[in-house]
Amino acid sequence: MTGILLESGMVLVPLACAVLYIVASSNWLLFLFSIGAVLSALAVKRLRYHYSSGAHSDLVVRSARAESQSNIPLKSSSGGTPSSASNKNSSTGNESSKDEEDFEEIVKDARQHCDVDDEVVEGSGTLLSDAVTTASTKYDMELYGSALSYDHRCFYIDGRPTWVLAADFDYWRIPIPLDGAFENQSSVEVESTDLAKRAWRRVLVQYKSMGFSAVRIRFHWGFHSPDKGKYNFTGNRDVHKLLTLCEELGLLVIACLGPYIGDDVQGGGYPFWLIQRDHIRLRHLKRSGIKVWDNRFAAAEAEWYDNIISMIVGHEVVTKNTRGRGCVLVVQLENHLESRGMLGLPLALQDETRLLARMARERIIRTPLVTNNLNWPGDFEPSASRAWAQVEKKLRSYRIIGDAYRADISGFSVCDIANNPVDINSVSRVTRGDNSPMLALELYRQSALVSGDGSFSHQIESALSQGLTAFSLPRFFALPSWGNIASASATNCPDPQYAAVFEDGALSADARTSRLVLGIARAFEQQSAAADPIRTRPWITRTIRPAIRGVTIPTLPKDAVCVRRQWEYFERATVDGRRDDSVSDSPDSGYQLGVVTFVNGASLPSSLVSGELGFMFSLADAPMLSKEASFAMTGTLGPRKRGVFVSNIFVGPGSFDAGSLLLVAATKEIYARIALGPDSEVWLCAEESLQSGQLFFDGECRVDGHADVEYVDVEHARGRKFSFVVPNQGPGVITISSNNSCKVHVVLVSQQALDTMTAGYRSYGIEKANSSVSQKMQSGQASVAWGVDGLAVDQDGRLDLVAHSKDLGKERVFVISQTRPQLGSSMMSFAAEADMDMAYKGQEFLWQLELQAKGRQSEEGSVLSSVRGFEKRVTSWDTLPWRLLPTVSDLETMDDINVMSWQRDLGVFAYNAIDVGLNASHVLYRCQVKLKPQHITSSSILLQLNARHRCTIWVNGLNMSGHETFSKQQAPPGSFAALRQARSNPGSSQGPDKWDGTHTYDLTRVMRISSIPSASTLPSTQEEEEEGALNEVVVVVESYGLGTQSDGFNDARVPRGLIAAYWHGFSLIGEDHDDSEIHDHSHDERTEQLRTRWEICGVDVSKLSCPYNSSGFPDELATSGWSAAVEYPLVQENWSTRIKLNPDMGVHWLRWSLLAPNYHKEEDSSELPSAGADEPIYLRICGKVTAYVWLNGILLAKRRAEDDTESLVLLRGGVFGSAGLQSDKTEDRVVVMMYGWAEHVGITHSGGNVIPVDLSLTHRTSS
Repeated sequence: MTGILLESGMVLVPLACAVLYIVASSNWLLFLFSIGAVLSALAVKRLRYHYSSGAHSDLVVRSARAESQSNIPLKSSSGGTPSSASNKNSSTGNESSKDEEDFEEIVKDARQHCDVDDEVVEGSGTLLSDAVTTASTKYDMELYGSALSYDHRCFYIDGRPTWVLAADFDYWRIPIPLDGAFENQSSVEVESTDLAKRAWRRVLVQYKSMGFSAVRIRFHWGFHSPDKGKYNFTGNRDVHKLLTLCEELGLLVIACLGPYIGDDVQGGGYPFWLIQRDHIRLRHLKRSGIKVWDNRFAAAEAEWYDNIISMIVGHEVVTKNTRGRGCVLVVQLENHLESRGMLGLPLALQDETRLLARMARERIIRTPLVTNNLNWPGDFEPSASRAWAQVEKKLRSYRIIGDAYRADISGFSVCDIANNPVDINSVSRVTRGDNSPMLALELYRQSALVSGDGSFSHQIESALSQGLTAFSLPRFFALPSWGNIASASATNCPDPQYAAVFEDGALSADARTSRLVLGIARAFEQQSAAADPIRTRPWITRTIRPAIRGVTIPTLPKDAVCVRRQWEYFERATVDGRRDDSVSDSPDSGYQLGVVTFVNGASLPSSLVSGELGFMFSLADAPMLSKEASFAMTGTLGPRKRGVFVSNIFVGPGSFDAGSLLLVAATKEIYARIALGPDSEVWLCAEESLQSGQLFFDGECRVDGHADVEYVDVEHARGRKFSFVVPNQGPGVITISSNNSCKVHVVLVSQQALDTMTAGYRSYGIEKANSSVSQKMQSGQASVAWGVDGLAVDQDGRLDLVAHSKDLGKERVFVISQTRPQLGSSMMSFAAEADMDMAYKGQEFLWQLELQAKGRQSEEGSVLSSVRGFEKRVTSWDTLPWRLLPTVSDLETMDDINVMSWQRDLGVFAYNAIDVGLNASHVLYRCQVKLKPQHITSSSILLQLNARHRCTIWVNGLNMSGHETFSKQQAPPGSFAALRQARSNPGSSQGPDKWDGTHTYDLTRVMRISSIPSASTLPSTQEEEEEGALNEVVVVVESYGLGTQSDGFNDARVPRGLIAAYWHGFSLIGEDHDDSEIHDHSHDERTEQLRTRWEICGVDVSKLSCPYNSSGFPDELATSGWSAAVEYPLVQENWSTRIKLNPDMGVHWLRWSLLAPNYHKEEDSSELPSAGADEPIYLRICGKVTAYVWLNGILLAKRRAEDDTESLVLLRGGVFGSAGLQSDKTEDRVVVMMYGWAEHVGITHSGGNVIPVDLSLTHRTSS
């Protein structure tokens, strides 16, 4: 009450004073001052509501089932008794029953689209902002720190510094055949789960072989919940199996629970049944930019958290299972929640994050909680944000606003980190995360078309050099957006253009470079993960061995060279456990770790970086040095024009004594580091023609093989010798040995080897009791292979093909491994001794294989596969399940309408597809009207349509073309420019929609009007002339996707389908008509619509097992009406055909069976090809048509084209072609739906004007 009075007084008192002074003395200056005071008071009110929205701690946020799973009380902010929310865990059975009844009452009222009394949900508990604080949900470092801890540098698992180098993995984007694809329905669930696990494994193995140590998984609420109260976690939705697979592969997981997961998916990831309920405020948005707390939405969020967290518990890193440690490193709450509006004022409610954090902790989530609410540099640097930070601090000191809530780690998003370098001090100041790592949960490239500095590889390298040891790359892999998963705004950055790894598994040049950079990072993870900039920490006084303390390149600008050094420390001798300064330093008491130098010459002139660079290394003070010393080396940056160079690397049994082999400095990049034993390693480097450089070792080392060595003295080194190793030209092997038999084998490889190099990485948290590998190398690389694309090798040396290589013939594959590699494909075999490459012959750790592809494509690129059962059909409008379009009055009474969108109605009818529950891609409308001469009021009959997004119209069997109302916004999401674009352009892809875009069709020439009856009129036509000639108009509207509810936009319920339809040119009101149904007797456009009754049909996705797998046509699964398409010639060897599509006939359907490569039709032949099944097969579509493609029941792809641009749909093979041929099937079923516009007809056929459409199967990704 005090707060309400204070806010009211702050607003009303200055306003009243201003009014009185204006009336009394016309003091305009004071009036302006009062207006400013009012605005300031409103801003303070917004801030106060931001920190405490009025939500109460006893919200019904848990179902009875979830309560039974958790008995952990929530910590109190004061460290005393738990809050009232946590006391529910010890409530009696009657209280639990009451909670369940309350929750069921909310659900019941939501289904009846009635408002819920806030008191029923809210009760009279304390404010959520008082009950849930930063301390009450904090990660328990004291309890779980031995398993997982972190500081400002990085995460530590079991005490070891760990890179969290991640890419987004959207498991719901990988298509898996649905129930109808299986002949034996009893085994559907088992087969679907097995197919999903195989598909996930192929992709995740590719992730790991690229060098990623983690994946960020966004859990999609709508994908798991087709209808209210229904959740599916089987088959390709089995989260438990997915996380188990990540544990088996040794991949960490950043678990993004949502419920909002991003603007690239329909509805932001919310289920359709929730979007359809118009009385529930999604993300608490009352309208764009204004949030008001909604208890019903909070209850829905709790239902989702009940289900998804039950799948995650037990898979956390802080727990152990039969596979070792769990995989879930952190749990992300929501995504991009706390956006800011005008003048930097926050739009979000901190109670949103509080509630989600509380629910996560109550459901036994033990790992750190992270948020992703900020964008660098936008939310860190603007003066408005800094100003409001000071205002908030002052208001907090007067207790006008509450304390800020912070999750354990405040993550952020950054676009183009190479050109927008992150400053750790600014991040710490804004996030208040002085002792938490900088976590970039979304590290974006600048643009899909940017190369050079905007590449993924440069983003990765820049992030590492700036100290980001934890980040995730969105869209690095081009996971397909099958069905209706993608949102309309996702069309701004399509994955095939943006990604580095394409849908068929092929790698771009950027992906190959990224793989090298990730390899360098993972090779020296223990030496560089917990590093600081070299200027931020003082150097230790002395070291026991020569150690690099600084690196400079005089010819390059200072900002082009970044040196990072892992924290060093020095132990002095102790007496009785206490430090004794009188005892001199012992050579055994000093410890030192690596130095990494990042050189960026990509943006510098070629004259500076094309030749050799001079590196100046400075040595720290050591017992063998009389004083500080320095020396120079040379090296080049190579084709990348960037470099990562390491120093102070030890090879030995783990101790840093004199017996270890010490690499003091290197000007040659080391792309892989494989431990063969406690005192032996293999390093992979480029040959001299690609990147020249030297290796500088401590002591006089023995050097054998492909290099020269020179023993040199360093000034002030007191006669100590150093080994200066200079590799020779060409590929080969260099062996460097110390006096106590510690060895380093340096393998020099060609550019082709670097382009195809893949490594097997050891899993995190795996401890081998009998392992001969030193403890410091447990997180490093275990093996490496090169020679052909598509290879993957695991930590045990198992080699397999995860993607089919283009132009694959008889190729050589090389593997470096401690043990003999295991071959996972029959296409591989070990090479004979005589066929061994001379450059690598005789090395015990290097294995050479031969890979022979069988049954591959011919030289012309044709597909050795055949098609049979080519059939066709056409949609019959009359057989579709039409129903009358409801009116405004109907919406208030119809049981099957759970919305109240009539409040936004723009016409008499509820055209909006969301209102009537039809959320698939297409919605169909039909209007039948009978016209007589007396009805005509104008010389032209016009139909005005306003639709979202693409409209196609048929009138009396004739195609009248169509129109598109869609605006692709180019401004950054959430900016004022984006808001202006949305309000100025109809059909906005994101944000509010401008209700313009009405298109007028002149139907005068195609509309039928009965003639005046005469004596000569035939009886068959007399009835039509008396009632009027029947006209049928069919409108097909394709939606590009629902809004996403992102960045403060309340756009998830922006109407789709028809918004309004108006007839002009005739009047149906006359003496021969009953006017009882006319609500408004004044004849205008709206009352005319009640005469021209519209009908609607489509697909209610809540009735489907997968709500995203429908085109919206009710007959898409029809089994009747098919006939052989004998008129289409087929070319079997390189299968192709030309379809002559008549747009007047409506929607055309084609289907056929795609047989396996080299499939034999003889009954006694059941052999399936062992090779070639993974070879990518594309369906090529070329023509001015809209086309949808299904494969084994999956809506695999959509095409919209107004020109002859070709589209390629991956049907089989590659990494992501998982909906295609499986090992236990001999054919795939392909269905194609097509329709077009009359304006695109290209040729004249005997049956009329047609649109030529070319279909073919090909291996190639170009014409």
